[in-house]
Parts: sequence; structure tokens; C-alpha cells
Amino acid sequence: APEASAVASGETEKFAIDISLSDLQIKNTLGCGAFGRVKLCENPKTNTFYALKCQSKVAIVESGLEEHVLNEMRVMRKVDHPLIAKLFVALQDSKFIYFVLELLQGGELFTHLRSKGKLPEQSARFYSASVVYAFATLHAKRIAYRDLKPENLVMDTNGYVKLVDFGLAKQLLSGKTWTLCGTPDYLAPEIILNEGHDLAVDYWALGVLIFEMVVGAPPFYAEDPMEVYEKILGGNPAMPTFFTRNLADLIKKLLRSQQGKRLGNTRGGTAAVIKHKWFSSFDWTGLENAEMKAPYKQ
Repeated sequence: APEASAVASGETEKFAIDISLSDLQIKNTLGCGAFGRVKLCENPKTNTFYALKCQSKVAIVESGLEEHVLNEMRVMRKVDHPLIAKLFVALQDSKFIYFVLELLQGGELFTHLRSKGKLPEQSARFYSASVVYAFATLHAKRIAYRDLKPENLVMDTNGYVKLVDFGLAKQLLSGKTWTLCGTPDYLAPEIILNEGHDLAVDYWALGVLIFEMVVGAPPFYAEDPMEVYEKILGGNPAMPTFFTRNLADLIKKLLRSQQGKRLGNTRGGTAAVIKHKWFSSFDWTGLENAEMKAPYKQ
């Protein structure tokens, strides 16, 4: 294979590293995805470990997802945030595109959620605050994440969660977008109705995530995706009696069918979510400075 070249980026980033494939020792497979696998790799010169996402060019082209992969790379290179997984460099050879990513070894939030069944509100508050903190940076750059779900929140060794997988993220510089994308349980009504959507879809998904963390199942659950869509469009899911009043209020405000009335998309934007009473006792500075103790740790 030809010497791997860095994929052109157009803008330089603080955390980009100068490295080629020949510098990396590729080790065991960490996980498999639709277009390839994620492997553990090490740069022996610096003793640093990374996650190497290997994506088959043939598979990407056959699925018509070239734009999707380039988009993921562009978006990740624009964002430098402690709770967003870093893409250090993108490389390629004749068969694969490689993303050299930050290695996160604490496992998916999804796995923890399944093993525990559901989480206490205090733990759910920590994880949802982490998402809100990441959204504040993304949304300030007009980037809609569009794929929030427990599988895409991966823990580091301290138990802090980071957003991973930016394949569906999109910078919306001119108003709305119309692509149908996401996971059925997490889709906002405007995506299902194809009315055009914007950053507001992320706040809807946040409402679904918080509900799922505290209940152990999403608010619009059904076996058949079409039934899920009907429930989403029906709106107003019942709030379990064990929810505190502030939690029920926050979820109702995030799961507003009308985009213009949805918390996070109203006046104040992300700050309005941060100011909600459910977060009133939360130590945002501790989260920002990584001084808080995470609910679970490997």
C-alpha cells in the first residue's frame, strides 16, 4: 500500500498530531461497526495509545456515504472540548480511511444502564449535564449532533462520559436541514414529519435520554418502529410517579412537539437548560474542571 497520507483538512487544530500509519503499532480489535472496525493502536515512540477507526473505502462508496465520512471528519476537527472524543488525525491508504481517535476505556453508558436497569436521578443528572456542556460548544458553532443515545456516550477511565460518533453531525450555517437520520426512539417529531429540523432536535433527544436513564426504557417505546413514530407524534408521554417534580418539568419542556417552544431552542438557548431547577444543585464548575466524582468508574 502507498504511504498513508493525512486527509487534507483546510484548518489546523490545536490537538492535531503529525503521525503516519507506519508510526503506529496496531493491536487487538476493540469493536466492529458497519464499515470496519476500531482497533487499539500505540505510537511506541511516545508510548501513547489511541483508538484507530478503520473504514473500508469500498464499503463507504457502495453505501453512498462518502459525504457522511468526510462530514464526520470536518465536524470533529472543528471541535475541541473535554467531553467530546478527539479526532487527532485522519489517514488513508488504498483500502481504508483511518481515524486516529482518543482512546476511551470505560465502556458505553448503554452497557452500564443495561446492567443497572435504571439510574438514580443524581447519576442521570451528571451524565445529562455532560451532554448539555458538550452541546453548548457544538451549538455555539451551529453544529447539530443528531445522534444522541446511550451507545454514543463512552466513559473514560475516570467515569466521565464523552460524545463519540459524529457521523450524523452537521453544521447548519443556513437554517434547517431535511435529512432523515437518527435512532427511532430518539427522533424528534419534525424529523419524522420531514418539516425541516435544526439544533432543536438535540434537546428533544436530551429529554428522551434523561427519561431512559431514570426509567430504564425510552418514553416512546414499542417493538415496531412505526408504532414508535406514532407515539412520538402523539406527544405528552406519561411521567412516572417516582420522578421528582423538577425532573418531570424538565422532560416535559424538552419533549415539546413545537420546536419553537422546546427548552434549549427558546430564549437563552443552552443556558436556559442549565438554569432549569433540576440542575440547580449541580456543580457545573466541578464538571468543567473535571473535579467532580463520577457516579461510576471502571
